[in-house]
Amino acid sequence: MARAWALRFLLKVQLPVVFGMMSFILSFIPEVGAFLAMVVPVPVILFDSRLENPIMKLVVATLAQLGLKFLWANIVEVKLVENDATMKMHPVITLLAVTFFGGIWGPTGMLLSVPLMTYLKAVVLSDYVPRGYRDPLLVLLEGDKR
Repeated sequence: MARAWALRFLLKVQLPVVFGMMSFILSFIPEVGAFLAMVVPVPVILFDSRLENPIMKLVVATLAQLGLKFLWANIVEVKLVENDATMKMHPVITLLAVTFFGGIWGPTGMLLSVPLMTYLKAVVLSDYVPRGYRDPLLVLLEGDKR
C-alpha cells in the first residue's frame, strides 16, 4: 500500500490514498491483484486535466509499479519466505488444496487455496489447538516430523 501511495503521490496523481488502499486490498489476490491495482488508476491518470502529459505519467506509473512488483515479489518476498520455516508446507498438500478449492469455487478457489491453507496452518500452530491434535496435523501439512 505504501509503495503505491508514494508512487502516485510523487507523480501528483489524484486520489493516491484511495489507490494505495485498493492496491493493499487487491494484493491479497495472488499475481492478478497487483496487475488489477495497476489498471484501476489508468482512467484517472489519462483523463486528469491538471496533468501536463498524462500519457507519460501513465507510462511512468505503470513501469514503476511493474518494477516495484518485480522487486517485491522476486527478491523481498523470496528472502522473507525462504528463511521462515514456520509456514513450510509440503508441495503435495498445496496441490491437493488447489484441486479441492478449485473443485468447490472454480478458478477463484484455486487462487485462494494457498492463502486459505496458510491461515489453516496458522490456526493449527496457535495455542488453542491441543498438542495431541496439532502434531499429527503438522506432520500431514509439512510432510515430515519435526
